[in-house]
Amino acid sequence: MDGFAIETERLDRAVRLRLQGTLDGGAAYRLRDRILALDAPVIVDCSRLERLSDFGLGILAMAITEMNREVEFVGLGHHAQRILRAFGLSRAA
Repeated sequence: MDGFAIETERLDRAVRLRLQGTLDGGAAYRLRDRILALDAPVIVDCSRLERLSDFGLGILAMAITEMNREVEFVGLGHHAQRILRAFGLSRAA
């Protein structure tokens, strides 16, 4: 196992992706691909992450910006929220 897992939960109007382990560059690409495969708004729950690299978060933020998809982040610390907001992603808490 590479230390990263994505648990999918279907909600009424969205899909929640619960992340576990370490979100690094490779994991960010896996998460991007999972988001692209979904046909609903996405909530990315980072509250169970053990480690979140700035590099991985930057890759993910750029990918989401290019996708033009509705993605909300929850369970982030202030530093990670600032990074996402720098990329124009305001739905980060």
